[in-house]
Amino acid sequence: MTKDNPKKSKWGWGIAFLYGGFVVFILSFVIFSTTQNYIMVEDNYYQKSLAYQERIDMMKNTGNLDIKPSIHINHDENLLTIAFPDSLARIGITGQAHFFRPSDNRVDQVLEIRLNEKSTMVLPTTRFIKGLWIMKLSWKSSQVSYYQEENLTI
Repeated sequence: MTKDNPKKSKWGWGIAFLYGGFVVFILSFVIFSTTQNYIMVEDNYYQKSLAYQERIDMMKNTGNLDIKPSIHINHDENLLTIAFPDSLARIGITGQAHFFRPSDNRVDQVLEIRLNEKSTMVLPTTRFIKGLWIMKLSWKSSQVSYYQEENLTI
């Protein structure tokens, strides 16, 4: 600056505001990221990935079935019906139906397969939160293991 120009330079204040704004941005980002709820999609995902070949074989067995289990949701009566082929049900079926909620694993449900006289398993949909679910159906019949996944919107 010259002695003739009595105006003061405001460069110092501009740099201070720039650095101050940057610090506020970084601190707010750190606070925001530490308050987020991070939920793992699946517990023990590494061990489950090692056993994935077994699941692939189970899916092939399901693909070889003439009639696959069918899933039907009746929104009017609030019922979810899983119907197994009579040929498998007569031999006997043991297994689980894992209802997986991608957005929140805390509400996942694992149910044992219990068939009625019509070879079906009927569940009330009121036990599930509305939205997207993935049903992972794994069962065994006459020493052959099967696996099937279905996306459900309840």
